[in-house]
Amino acid sequence: MYLPKDSLALTLNGTTSWPTAKELRRLGETRAGGTPAKIKQILERIGEATQETAREVRSYIKQHPQFADIGKRMLKEWESGVAASLRG
Repeated sequence: MYLPKDSLALTLNGTTSWPTAKELRRLGETRAGGTPAKIKQILERIGEATQETAREVRSYIKQHPQFADIGKRMLKEWESGVAASLRG
């Protein structure tokens, strides 16, 4: 379940706000020691997995209408996250 105005449980860079793609890239490069190309590849794979899972959720909603409310809220949050990561 997704909570409105939710935040991270732990701090990242001194805040509990959800990180932007830029902040995630920096985290991967500085803390995990990944190259910019490797971190970009990882984030792209996460985006692709999210899109694939969203397709599966839409299919599940069609087969299980009682899941529609929760499923649609999940999709909305994922789409919002993807849009935010494109800006960051």
